[in-house]
Amino acid sequence: MALTRKMLKAMGIEDEKIDQIIDEHAESVNALKAQRDEFKEAAGKADGYKKELDALKAKGEGAGEYEEKYKAKCKELDDYKAEVAGEKAAAEKRGLYRQLLESAGVDPKRIETVLKVSDLENVTVKDGAIEDADKLTEGIKADWADFIATTTVKGADVAHAPKGEGGKDINEMSTAEYMKYKAEQRG
Repeated sequence: MALTRKMLKAMGIEDEKIDQIIDEHAESVNALKAQRDEFKEAAGKADGYKKELDALKAKGEGAGEYEEKYKAKCKELDDYKAEVAGEKAAAEKRGLYRQLLESAGVDPKRIETVLKVSDLENVTVKDGAIEDADKLTEGIKADWADFIATTTVKGADVAHAPKGEGGKDINEMSTAEYMKYKAEQRG
């Protein structure tokens, strides 16, 4: 039900007061209309935000897939690091075992052959050295005795060995005796 001039006149209100009431009523209605328009605009923005939120949620649904890929790559990287560390440890163990073979006296030409057939799984390295190196050295000397070179020094067989008369000590001779001795040697 609207507020009209006719209705106000029927109530017995003066024209001047009617104009005042109508102006105040129009002001209230205009303020309410402005407020209504603001709410409509806010509701429109809220719908836009809701659509944007739904779009972001849809994009976020694929994030689980990327998270799985990320975790798989992290695991792959950790596996690679472990593999590299294992190779490094094996290389260190092989180098230390090579030194042990050299110190045991294995022929340097045969060390690579011995390394190829040696089982290094039971060899343990602790603090940069092989544990129980003495026992391993004994085992190497027993197992690889054919590859350990032994050298002996033997003089040449001479048909006519030099005379071993002993002679005099040169340091105890006087100069005259030494000169005489040298003259006899020249013959």
